[in-house]
Amino acid sequence: MLCVFFFQAEDGIRDRLVTGVQTCALPICDIAVEYFKARKIERKGLLTFFDPVNYQNIYQTISKPDAELIKFLKGFEPDLVLGMGGYPSLSICNAVDKSKRTVVVIHEQNAKAGLANRYLAWTAACAVIEGLPGSIGEITKFFAGDCQYLGNPVRQEIIDKRQSPREFPDISKKPRIFILGGSQGARSINFAVPKAMHLLSKDTPVEITHDTGEADYEKVKEIYKDLNIKAKVSKFIDDISQVYKWADIVIGRAGAMTISELSALGLPSILIPYPQATDNHQFYNAKFLVDKNAAEMILDKDLEPEKLAQITKSFFLEKDKLKKASMAAYDKTFVEATEKISDYCRSEEHTSELQSQAYLVCRLLLEKKNKQTI
Repeated sequence: MLCVFFFQAEDGIRDRLVTGVQTCALPICDIAVEYFKARKIERKGLLTFFDPVNYQNIYQTISKPDAELIKFLKGFEPDLVLGMGGYPSLSICNAVDKSKRTVVVIHEQNAKAGLANRYLAWTAACAVIEGLPGSIGEITKFFAGDCQYLGNPVRQEIIDKRQSPREFPDISKKPRIFILGGSQGARSINFAVPKAMHLLSKDTPVEITHDTGEADYEKVKEIYKDLNIKAKVSKFIDDISQVYKWADIVIGRAGAMTISELSALGLPSILIPYPQATDNHQFYNAKFLVDKNAAEMILDKDLEPEKLAQITKSFFLEKDKLKKASMAAYDKTFVEATEKISDYCRSEEHTSELQSQAYLVCRLLLEKKNKQTI
């Protein structure tokens, strides 16, 4: 039996997780679920470590793992712990007893590893799985374990919606544009896109679906109305897979899962990386598709309606640009990611090898510590 851990960091999240777990396959598959609260670490760039509360939480997470979590791990005796990134991973991976042969594997979803995974790669991990290639980067110089690029898991209902791109230019078809503006920090997209669509629709009639998020919903809806543009505007899309199937192109941020879903579907995109993302990781996420000619990128500081309208128009007026971008975007790695990550973690031969590596590394660390003590 497997045990899946969900860590909540704020009120209400645990209840939402319980609801989500109850509606997915975990209960059906007889997978036990345990909940633990992670110490929250606010991301403040270089100031992260100078915030008194952050400093205390980081220190306690590293030097004094949660006693309840340690007790549970001792009782459960896992063969493998898979950390999926962020400060919750720091809590559980750091709580693993270094004297045991428990394998710690971490998964980094972005093209540039976050602070938690960088720390764990140096201290606890026997293996690193990259969701986007090159995420570990310079860390590989100091990391003696196994490193594999296996992609980010994408939901099957999204994968199933992949289809061939529609042919353009074609005056009999209206381009279908999906704007993903609902994530945190997407206000610049929410307010620039309606004006861009207004400019675009003067020459090219379009169909628009715009996911704004709750904060900007009323204002964006009003802007479309004032510009006399027909658009389907929503606060939140329950079934994004259906909209992906409908869309010819996506305009949005460059979060790791957005990049992964676009890759699994072969959907062309115009990406505007969130400028405040830690270590500018969304820029590197977007670059993964841009370098393959699967997407165009506009920096947030350069986002203007005229520029966005011009780039969007080029996908539908330049012969085969949309088709070529779709072919370049499609990456089977993300279609197979769930299965390959599972196989990697379950492989008895591989796990045994990693256990041996973990044991040797721990022995060396303990010997070094004992020498320092003497």
